[in-house]
Amino acid sequence: MPEKKHIANIKDVASVAKVSTATVSRYLNGNLNRMSSKTAERVKVAIEKLEYVPNSAARQMITKSSKMIALIVANTDDYFSTEVFKGVSSILESYGYIGMMLDSDSDIVRERKLMSVVNSNTFDGLIIQPFNSIGSIEESIHRNIPIVIVDREMDQAPWVQVITNNYEVSREAASYFMKQGFTRFIVLTSKLSAATNRRERYRGIESVAKNIEVLEVSESLYNHKEIYDNLVKLLTESKERTVIFALKERWLLEFVPNLILKGYIDNVKATATGFADTTMARQIEPKMKLISQDPFLMGAGCAEIMVKRLKGEVQKENVIVVPATFH
Repeated sequence: MPEKKHIANIKDVASVAKVSTATVSRYLNGNLNRMSSKTAERVKVAIEKLEYVPNSAARQMITKSSKMIALIVANTDDYFSTEVFKGVSSILESYGYIGMMLDSDSDIVRERKLMSVVNSNTFDGLIIQPFNSIGSIEESIHRNIPIVIVDREMDQAPWVQVITNNYEVSREAASYFMKQGFTRFIVLTSKLSAATNRRERYRGIESVAKNIEVLEVSESLYNHKEIYDNLVKLLTESKERTVIFALKERWLLEFVPNLILKGYIDNVKATATGFADTTMARQIEPKMKLISQDPFLMGAGCAEIMVKRLKGEVQKENVIVVPATFH
């Protein structure tokens, strides 16, 4: 029977490097200013020689830090969520933290369960794109950890929010099309009442347009053909010049290309616009005017704020706006 391989521990490293276990611990935690460069090199060589893997659970007990930040996003099917995660990770990793993305799947109950998971595990902080209210978040997160809100405007929230200028840019887009002679708007959206950013976008359109019809798409149960047929019906039943205004890129990409292909959208009788998180939407129809967000920058901004909070620094502004542009 083969002899079981001995797994090196911190005492073995200390013995080979001829230092104390406290010195090895300081090295592992990045406190190199508390030892000479020669000592640090000896510890490094000993770790490599023994193929020592630090016990993360033990380190967490000592440092009171897991170096992990939770990011709860609304739906990973949306490019917005994945771009936010990329932005978050780009900053966190430069400071030695790891971001972990959790998907609420646009489900308010699932989101509460995920917040409970974050609360009961050793995450150092939470960045969240929430559907739940301020009260529900406070009930779910009992631990004293930094929280940053992304993509949601929450009045009276005790946490920093990183948002876009939803109302203003939607109003600008609607005004442009009104001036071009388009008087009817079909708003293509997920459940309007579920998220503040959607409501703000609708409010921006409503501030300048009077003839608005809302077509809500279920995040999980929608029938593509049924929604498409409804769009065709709405486009063909009226002689008014019409704009399909998608409040998220996912629905723009899902339905607009085929409407263009079939001639229902010709930029004369009917056109389309909406929020775009990537360059893909512009590739459908280069002449189409869209609202460009920067979810990567929003995620990076959230991570910068999170790192500041973890360092004990104060964030002066409670609301950070990363503006979207209509072009």
